[in-house]
Amino acid sequence: MALRTLLQSGQIWSPQDDHAPQRRVRDFPDGMLSYTLMPRTAQYNTPSADDGQNNDYVVSQSLFRRWIRETGAMLSGQAEAKASPSIELSKKIATLRKAYGMTQTDLAKALGISRSAIAALETGRKSSVRKHLPKLAEIFQIPVELFLGGMVDKTLSMELSSDEGDLIELYRHLSPERKLEVQKYTERRAQV
Repeated sequence: MALRTLLQSGQIWSPQDDHAPQRRVRDFPDGMLSYTLMPRTAQYNTPSADDGQNNDYVVSQSLFRRWIRETGAMLSGQAEAKASPSIELSKKIATLRKAYGMTQTDLAKALGISRSAIAALETGRKSSVRKHLPKLAEIFQIPVELFLGGMVDKTLSMELSSDEGDLIELYRHLSPERKLEVQKYTERRAQV
């Protein structure tokens, strides 16, 4: 039996053909998968975001998995890959639910949604988690900010340009729900 490939935002898949473009997974709109073509060599003439041509595509996840199998594509740079904020948020929801000894059905009843909607939230397939954050925080008896900032605070030290500093300052004044919106927007727009 073949293993099912876990697809996540930010992954870069490289086919065996060195001249074929890589595909970067961007998002999962309405149960589909959006990706961007990325040239592997300077000689390969793939449209880029700078030339005004659209190089974003939306296909079913099964079609993307079939492309992986047929081209022998491998996940590139997995060692450096960092989980996207939406995947991290999904993991936190699942971890908290399990820590509280709740089933997906229990959490679904507490939130007033279906069990399949909980499964979608826990796998990052559903983008409506923002509207459920206050109720999730109440159920798990934690501040909403923990969903966005992590369970452990860590101090980072880095040099920032003045515009980066301005953005961080503005971000800190946003509500947790708006922070999630900004993270998702940035994640969709980020180019690797």
